[in-house]
Amino acid sequence: MRTRSKQAKKCPVCQSPMRKNGHDRMGRQRWQCDGCGLTAGTRNNTKRRRTQLAEFLDWLLEAAPQRKRPESARNFRKRVDWCWRLEPRIEPDGVVHRVVMADGTYVNGWCLLTAIDGEDGEVLAWQWCARENTAAYKALFAQLAPPDVLVCDGMKGILKARAQIWPHTRVQRCLVHVQRDTRADLTSRPRLQAGRELKKLADALTRIHDPEAAVRWGEALNAWHERWRRMLAERTYAKDNPDDPRAATSKGGWWWTHLPLRRAYLRLERLFKDGTLFCFLDPALTAPGSVPRDGNRLEGGLNAALKRMLVNHRGLPEAHMRRACEWHCYMHSAKPDPALILKQHGQDAKTGTNHDNNDDEPMSQPILGTGIDWNEFHTGHIGTKVIDLDSGLPLWQ
Repeated sequence: MRTRSKQAKKCPVCQSPMRKNGHDRMGRQRWQCDGCGLTAGTRNNTKRRRTQLAEFLDWLLEAAPQRKRPESARNFRKRVDWCWRLEPRIEPDGVVHRVVMADGTYVNGWCLLTAIDGEDGEVLAWQWCARENTAAYKALFAQLAPPDVLVCDGMKGILKARAQIWPHTRVQRCLVHVQRDTRADLTSRPRLQAGRELKKLADALTRIHDPEAAVRWGEALNAWHERWRRMLAERTYAKDNPDDPRAATSKGGWWWTHLPLRRAYLRLERLFKDGTLFCFLDPALTAPGSVPRDGNRLEGGLNAALKRMLVNHRGLPEAHMRRACEWHCYMHSAKPDPALILKQHGQDAKTGTNHDNNDDEPMSQPILGTGIDWNEFHTGHIGTKVIDLDSGLPLWQ
């Protein structure tokens, strides 16, 4: 005597339980209603959905998505629309990466924080946020094991998060960002001689490759300060310049005369003293391998390709833009497996129906009368009623 399966479904006609009823000639599960005797076959949609997901990712991530396809663009978008509902994610594995790069890029008003391996460029984690702040970076760092070195642009949010989540991780400031900040203060063509000399020192940062050169650079910075220390200390008083816009907002009735120059020097001095400017030359860190001195692998690699993808698919809704960024990051991780994401998702994104076990799900296909095998059915059979298993409505008679 057959027993009812725990996975049995209710018949859409009489609401009686349905039980497994053998397999068809293709090896697919059959179901039969205990009340009215209607039978149904099953169809495993896993292979079809994997194929459509692969087509969707090829279209989304390829360099030229506008190329001609054998079907219309409208039909293709309708066929793979369910793929937008899949949520790719990287599960924390606890692996310790020696060097991690982290930075944020803005997408349609949102900020995407990403962390990659500084040696091979694989994506380790990502985090969406409204802006780069301490809480957002803490959520990003919590997904990873503490590395030996963090390469970053030195914003306050990321430094505070590093101090709280990874207190023993060293920081290497991106030297390209340091040069950009110096150029923003001094301009590309400084007017003052002191500014031209300081900019020359900043431009030399990316040409230093050994500890001896770093020491000489620090001595040159100290010598520059000795030559121009009086100039850096000059003040302008509001009483002597009442027409200056800064006179109304200055605290104490004065301000630094050469504030941009002073700010650029103090930044270089602070980074040199705290060891974040030439951390990549520390012998204790470079013994296993070299340490990057900039974040070009992240900004020029992952983030640049991400922006190109959004340009290729301009016009996407905001939700699709964010999902496209997630797929882009996931496919650049260590071992991307879209089929695993499809399996872990646990539901058919097209219909919203749970499919924890696709092999045992009755499909919305013809259900024939008692005692009739639907694999032997042909359209000329008289008196056979075919209904949809989900809605219970007749398909044809």
